[in-house]
Amino acid sequence: MRIGLNIVRQHTMAEADDLYAELKPDVALLAQALFELSEKFLRDQGNFLPHAAVLTDGGEVKLVAAAPTNDATTSTEVLPLLHDGLRVQAKEGALRAIGVSENVTVTLQGQQPTKAIKVLFEHRRGLTVALYLPFSKKLLRGYVVGQPFTLAAEPEVNAWDKSAA
Repeated sequence: MRIGLNIVRQHTMAEADDLYAELKPDVALLAQALFELSEKFLRDQGNFLPHAAVLTDGGEVKLVAAAPTNDATTSTEVLPLLHDGLRVQAKEGALRAIGVSENVTVTLQGQQPTKAIKVLFEHRRGLTVALYLPFSKKLLRGYVVGQPFTLAAEPEVNAWDKSAA
């Protein structure tokens, strides 16, 4: 899947646009890996728990997952564990970016709610964006995916302190 991103922002800032343009290859690397894996989970299982990927300083994408120790695993339990693990990896390793994938419902202004794969992208230089790939279930089997779009976002993982940007 080739990712063509349309940025939708409430407040467009020249600096943020320049940073996004500069870091777009990093965004695309993580987003593509996470969208592909999330789509596979949807096709195979009908849903998925939050999962992540990291981008090393060497340009390598590594997939990351987390699970609580009990048998009843939910997204609400997995997401904080995943965030904690990513923060530890960012402190201990040479990472330049992280991405977290979730199954969400998103509503754009003036539109109906839609299911989407959300990939929250955080870069150590301070860029944070949320990429969305809308999808719907076909009547009989499978899923139909829509056009991806991107929104400016606030960090959720906070893997790097502001002095690292």
